[in-house]
Amino acid sequence: MQDQLTHDAFFYGTDARFTDVLVPFVRDGLQRDDAVMAAVTHNNAGLLRDALGQAATAVQFIDRDEWYQRPARTIAGWGRLLADATSRGHEAVRIIGEVGFGPPARHTTWTRYESVVNAVFADAPAWIVCPYDTRVLPGAVLADARRTHPTLTAAEPGGNTAYRPPAEFLDAVPEPMPPVDGPPALVATLGDSVADARWLVGRVAAEHGWPDAGRLDELLLVTSEIVANAVLHGGTRRELRVWAADPALVCEIADDGPGPADPLVGYRPPAELLIGGRGLWIARQLSEALAVSHDDGWTRVRYALRRP
Repeated sequence: MQDQLTHDAFFYGTDARFTDVLVPFVRDGLQRDDAVMAAVTHNNAGLLRDALGQAATAVQFIDRDEWYQRPARTIAGWGRLLADATSRGHEAVRIIGEVGFGPPARHTTWTRYESVVNAVFADAPAWIVCPYDTRVLPGAVLADARRTHPTLTAAEPGGNTAYRPPAEFLDAVPEPMPPVDGPPALVATLGDSVADARWLVGRVAAEHGWPDAGRLDELLLVTSEIVANAVLHGGTRRELRVWAADPALVCEIADDGPGPADPLVGYRPPAELLIGGRGLWIARQLSEALAVSHDDGWTRVRYALRRP
């Protein structure tokens, strides 16, 4: 029985290599009555279906491009699928998770996700294999795969000595701040009022054509959660900056506190936390990009949301 996480990186450079390694992985899982899921490219889903034949009907295929949109949302999705599989009587789950790294500006975001998986699902009865296509992925992404996966599929003797624990890796590889261009449309000093921050952000959003509901509600919810965190856990000085870059708004809440001590805060589902964490968890779910930095005595949470 799989009683804790196994998280492999798998490097492949041909379609034949992909199927030669992963088809037996899937068949063995099905034979053991494991739940088997595959979030892979459209091409690779076709390769697996063709090679598995009738057995492919027992595999849950997931649209990779839809699945890998925001790391916190993907983590929540895997958590739901794991819970559903165990509730249906499966003692273990096998996952093929081919991360969609997106444009270069998002590579660090998704590399950090790969590291976070090791902590969030450490005790899950899951075996995750993450395929890395050496034909298309840049060398930096391939090198970091060795740092974020404890084991390598079909690895050379001696295993993976490059692996780094999540806390160490996340500290060494910070999330890039969402980029901004030019001066902010709004700079304001904040007191203890979440409502004031919501009003200010809502005003800028209205000036730039955001609708009255839907995505605007999500923008204001994220603002509420970040400001509430700053009031409850931050310092005594707080500032708000908002940049308008159609069709997105980029907001930054800064305070003179020390910032979160746990680099995993906001990635773990709140039920797993003893204290706090819900605000950043919600914000990461809803934001296209979010980063936390601490410099010059200020903790800054910068987040970007696009209007519909």
